[in-house]
Amino acid sequence: MSEFVPDDLLKDFITESDELVQQVEQDLLTLEDHADTEVLNRIFRGMHTIKGTSSFFGFEKLVELTHHAEDLLNQLRKGEFPVTREIIDALLRVNDQVRQMVQDVRTGNAAEYDLAPLLELLEACVPAVGVPAVTVEATAPVAVAEAAEIDDPVSAAAAAALSAEAAEEKAARALAAARPDSSDTMRVEVRKLDYLVNLVGELVLERNRLLRISQDISSADGKDLDRQEALATSTARLGFITDELQNASLRTRMVPIDNLFRKLPRLVRELSHQVGKDVEIVISGQETEIDKTMIEHIHDPLVHILRNSLDHGIEDGIRRVESGKPAQGIIRVDARQQGDQIFVTIADDGRGIDPEIIRAKVVEKGLYSAEQASSLTRRELFDALFLPGFSTAERVNNLSGRGVGMDVVRTNLHRLNGSVEIESVMGRGTNITLKVPLTMAILPVLLVQVSDEIYAIPLRSVLETVRIEEGSVHRVEGNEVLMLRDSTVPLLRLAEVIGANRKQASERAVILSINDQRIALAVEALIGQESTVIKPLSALLRDSRYVAGATITGDGRVRLVLDPNHLLRSTVSMAVC
Repeated sequence: MSEFVPDDLLKDFITESDELVQQVEQDLLTLEDHADTEVLNRIFRGMHTIKGTSSFFGFEKLVELTHHAEDLLNQLRKGEFPVTREIIDALLRVNDQVRQMVQDVRTGNAAEYDLAPLLELLEACVPAVGVPAVTVEATAPVAVAEAAEIDDPVSAAAAAALSAEAAEEKAARALAAARPDSSDTMRVEVRKLDYLVNLVGELVLERNRLLRISQDISSADGKDLDRQEALATSTARLGFITDELQNASLRTRMVPIDNLFRKLPRLVRELSHQVGKDVEIVISGQETEIDKTMIEHIHDPLVHILRNSLDHGIEDGIRRVESGKPAQGIIRVDARQQGDQIFVTIADDGRGIDPEIIRAKVVEKGLYSAEQASSLTRRELFDALFLPGFSTAERVNNLSGRGVGMDVVRTNLHRLNGSVEIESVMGRGTNITLKVPLTMAILPVLLVQVSDEIYAIPLRSVLETVRIEEGSVHRVEGNEVLMLRDSTVPLLRLAEVIGANRKQASERAVILSINDQRIALAVEALIGQESTVIKPLSALLRDSRYVAGATITGDGRVRLVLDPNHLLRSTVSMAVC
């Protein structure tokens, strides 16, 4: 690397190269679907830019690799030979290597790279002399299938590359490429920063005004109503500005979920070829904004669900045609915001999930008796898919079906105060929806009291609060239920859960709703609502049941935040017993 390079320039190089690598990958997948001169030119410019900046910093291996890729791209631009799947594969592998080398620059772990295999792969992509040239035009796309019909030796290198080992290797590279960016920098829109700075200015002015009022009151006799009114007004104004400042600072961490979604087409491309299926991914809602840290947390659940859809959900081409469907399967990924939550839905048009197979499995595994299983609702049967070790897969392979995964998906989402639900129709497909908070920084909570302690419950899980009237509690199969209008709701007494002694006879019930399932949580008193910051528990307390974290309330005391998902599961386990 060149000597005396400022750190800020190096950071700019890393940031720019990361963006170019992502764009090149997206464009390569687009180019495979339909030839387009502008897309091809953009890929060329991306590689050319990385080569130029790498040369400035003295990254010779990066220069060498991107230079050879640039040569191949230039030949494609001139129309000397067509775009084929083998060329796209080779360029994707080069792009993966460039990504890894840039990551090594970021971490300072640059190594001696053996580029010979990749350079040979690029050379092998150039057809033998005499192959007819095909010009890439935006108005006349060159289909990959047409390109594959050209009789050249590369097509026979291609057959070998589609072996099971090669397919798994490419899928592994795609999984690595799909991982979210773990860098500690991000770009923020100027308008967000401007608004943040303006709010800070307003906060300083209001602070000065509040200090002046405080000084005036301290020097008076305490009976000046005008000053007291001014103090109340300024305090309210300060509260408003603080809330706005808090929200504005959170918005600076918000990034489009497209930062995650744009990596999915490559993943689906590689995995679909590994399982021998033709699958298209359709993405929408990519402009939806979410906290950057949330993207990192939902990556693994999203990838696992995609793999399940590819392996078990979507049928192979022959079965699809036999059932009256197009040979090509479709996976739709959509993101949208509702209130303070983000909904990410993964929908496939595959075979769907047979609830009767699940019903038989839960009996076979001893999770329910035959009588209990017969009364399970459709929703309860789909929820059984998230039980540890539960799987309906008929076969086990390296992609999915080992009986692990979906329970981990739900556990990971619960740690984010999120949830997951499944809806499926036989023969039409399956929809899986991930629900996660917009941000993990701020959590609106309901404060409740049991004995001498106050606990916080995430407000997004609270449906309503009711008074427990005399005669409204009954026992069904040994478990307490609360009569709520025309229905019964499982009742869980918080005092019994935490092992505390009840001090008040009168009780309130907090009705919690998670994935359309309800439970009534009995508490002694309702304290009120707060928007607070949730902190994770220490390593010693991390495995505590029913507790999601801790917070400091307005009176300065530490309060535990309850986990509604675990409370719900405790009522389910009691029902099974």
